[in-house]
Amino acid sequence: MKTKILFFYLLSTLFAFANDTFTLQTIDENNITVNVKNDQMIFNEQNNTITMLLFFGHNCKPCLNEIPTLIKFIDKKHKDLQLLAFDIHGYDKEGLKKFKEEKKINYTLLTREDNIKFIKLIKVKAKWRGSIPFLIVFNKKGEPKLVHHGSLTLEKFEKIYKALK
Repeated sequence: MKTKILFFYLLSTLFAFANDTFTLQTIDENNITVNVKNDQMIFNEQNNTITMLLFFGHNCKPCLNEIPTLIKFIDKKHKDLQLLAFDIHGYDKEGLKKFKEEKKINYTLLTREDNIKFIKLIKVKAKWRGSIPFLIVFNKKGEPKLVHHGSLTLEKFEKIYKALK
């Protein structure tokens, strides 16, 4: 019961006091504007889209094991879904580009270095202590609907997506 109460408290307060705009920079030099307003995150470039924020490490064993699952999930071409994955272990853009190519990753990667202020906001608001993989899922209105520590199966990713569609 305590876990459920904490979970709903986390969701309701995740962004309750933050009102700010961030420009996230991908390794491909694309910018994603994020407006944080009360309890919502509005990803301006992706209106009406389910957004998954994944925090991972390029040398984290559970994170590496999850990559093939994420590739299969994104391969399903859900048009109203975006996955933004932040490497928090510190690869620079060039290192992360090589990692993406080596692993044949088909989703958006972002470095810690280029997005540190946003990552710090997530840490504070989600009371995240740094365990990875760490996932936050936002519905099409930008409301946080799931906070999850640990890896997920393809079936779980699909179930989350279908529940928010």
